Amino acid sequence: MPNRYVDCDGHVMEKVDELISYVGEPFKTTGHMNPRRVLPSLDRFHTPRLEERKPGTFDPNVGPEKWLQFLEKTGLESSVLYPTEGLAYGQVAFPPWAVAYAKAYNDWLYAKYLQFSPRLKGVALIPLQEVSAAVTELRRAVKDLGMVGAMLPSNGLNPHLSSKHFWPVYEEAAKLDCALAVHGGCYGDLGFNTYTVFPATRALGMPVPLAIAATGMIVDGVFDAFPTLRVGFLEGGTSWIPMVVDRLERELEYGGLRIRRKPADYFRGGKVFIGCEGNEKALAYLPRQLHGRDQRNRRAQRSAGRAQRSDPRRKRPAVL
Repeated sequence: MPNRYVDCDGHVMEKVDELISYVGEPFKTTGHMNPRRVLPSLDRFHTPRLEERKPGTFDPNVGPEKWLQFLEKTGLESSVLYPTEGLAYGQVAFPPWAVAYAKAYNDWLYAKYLQFSPRLKGVALIPLQEVSAAVTELRRAVKDLGMVGAMLPSNGLNPHLSSKHFWPVYEEAAKLDCALAVHGGCYGDLGFNTYTVFPATRALGMPVPLAIAATGMIVDGVFDAFPTLRVGFLEGGTSWIPMVVDRLERELEYGGLRIRRKPADYFRGGKVFIGCEGNEKALAYLPRQLHGRDQRNRRAQRSAGRAQRSDPRRKRPAVL
């Protein structure tokens, strides 16, 4: 029996041969489409992956039927589905292909998953490589396909996600009252390209892009310009948040940074959502970082007030 809990970060395993059939013109009839060249590499890690995965993970045979079995088994109400190979979507450099692929992926996801069960929710790809097309596709995905929002690539786009170049997308998302989510998983050009052990690449490659994206959105005023905008930062845990808060607070004090709110306020304002892992040890420190400092300040102020009231040298008003 479903409860009120939702899996907010599920993943589909894209079937490229199926997806290609949804690609429209001009690419549909212009030669052979090589499935291996549909998207760039996720990680640019060009040595064999020698680590062993646990059985059952990244199973290419998982489809909507098994997703529904998972929801029934766990009692979850629904699952919000993201791409897997599509995490590299921000690396697409040719805007016309970015537009065509986003439309094809969204149509494929709608036909295969969303129409299979209303308990399977979709997150769209939108072609941020061409902002006007991204606005149009976001509107189509939400209004026509019933998707709950769109993914923002954590890596690959130029300029930065916080640039005013992309603000029309944030404005449209706020109007539609849909969510946007920055999702880790694409590791190129982050300084890990020459690592020789892939798990090390993944260990840092998931949280670091989230920290970069969130910092940009804070200091460039995205959250202030669009106060109703909801943004998630997914699959990088929470350990990067104390670092961002601490470093920005230092810049406020010493470096001349000017932002409208305290750094921690952007995370506790109810519009920023973080995907956390149930077994991550750093999660224990997050409430203290976001709330403990203000609580300590209030305690210090109360203690100072009590000390002042008990000071015998303090002048008291005369009683008439």
